[in-house]
Amino acid sequence: MAPPKPSKEQLQEFVEVYESCGRNLSQTARTLEKPRATLRHWLNNFLDDLEPRPEPEDLPPSDLPFEERLATMKKRNALRIAHAKALSWQTVKVPVEGPYGLCWFGDPHLDDPFCDLELIEEHASICRRTEGLFGANGGDSINNWVGRLERLYAEQSATSSEAWELVDWFMNDLGINWLLWILGNHDVWNYGSRIFEKMNTNRILMRDWDAKLRLTSPSGDATVWARHDFKGHSMYNELHGLKRASLMDEEADIYAAFHRHTWGLAQGELENGREYCLVRARGYKMSDDYAVKKQFTEQLRGQSIVTIVEPRAGARPLIHAYKDVETGADFLTFLRRKGGY
Repeated sequence: MAPPKPSKEQLQEFVEVYESCGRNLSQTARTLEKPRATLRHWLNNFLDDLEPRPEPEDLPPSDLPFEERLATMKKRNALRIAHAKALSWQTVKVPVEGPYGLCWFGDPHLDDPFCDLELIEEHASICRRTEGLFGANGGDSINNWVGRLERLYAEQSATSSEAWELVDWFMNDLGINWLLWILGNHDVWNYGSRIFEKMNTNRILMRDWDAKLRLTSPSGDATVWARHDFKGHSMYNELHGLKRASLMDEEADIYAAFHRHTWGLAQGELENGREYCLVRARGYKMSDDYAVKKQFTEQLRGQSIVTIVEPRAGARPLIHAYKDVETGADFLTFLRRKGGY
C-alpha cells in the first residue's frame, strides 16, 4: 500500500531536511526514514511548484499522431492486399482475331560475354515481321551481379551501364510487340526492379517472377501461367515442376518456365479431358563455366519457344509449340492465312 501523500507543511519540512543534508537524497531519506523513490517523487513535484525551472520552447511534432498514421496504414495495406489478389489471373486483351502466338524468350543475360546477341536480334526480327506474334521475356535479362558474385564483372567486357543499355535495346528498340516481361532473380538484384519499372515507358505488363494471365481475344480465351521457374525439379525431366503445377496447383492451357538454361516441350491430356502445354526455354547464354564445372549438359537449341494459340469460342483453345522460332512463326502465318485473317 502506498504511503499517504504528505501535506504542504510536511513537504516544506522535508525540503528543509533535504537542504540541510546538502541536497543528498539518500541521506535525506535515511534521516526522514522514508523510501528514497517515494521521497524523490514528492520532492520533485513540490519543488516544481516552488522553484521556477528552465522552460524550453515547444517543438513542432516529429510525426503525425498515431491515430492518423494508423488510418493511413490501414488504407495502404488494404490497397496492397487488393492489388495482390488482382495479380492472380489478370485479364489481358489480345487485339487479334484468330490464331496468335507467344514467343517465350529464354533468359537473355544480355551483358554476358557468351550471350548470342545475333540470335536474339534474329528472333526479334521474326517477331516483328510476323503478324500476331507477341514477345514474352522469361527473365534474367542481364547478369546484374550482386554481393560475392560482383567479382564476375572482371570476366565480362560489358560494363554495368552498358548492360542497362542492352536492356533498353531489347525492350524498346527491336520492335517486339511485348505481351509480358518477367523479372528473374538476376533482374531484381541491386534494386533492379525499380530500374526496370522506370525503363518500362511503354507500360509492358511486367511481373516479378510469376504471372497468371487470362488472355481474351475476339475469337476466344486462353490461360497462361508463366514463372521464372516452378518449384519441383528432376534430373530426368526438365519439365517436372511444370507438370506438377498442372496436376496439383492451378489449371492453365500453357505453363511456361525458364531459369535453368535447359529447354523442353510437352503436351498431354488429363483424365478430365483438360489438355495442357508445358514449355521451358533455354536462353541465350551459349557457354557457361558454372555448367561445365558442375557437369551440366549445355543444350544447343530451344533458346526461345513459340506457342501458337488457336482460340475457340466456348471451348479451350488448341495449343501448338515449337522449339524453333522461325518454324513456329511460319506455322502461325499459315494458320492465319488458312483462316482468312
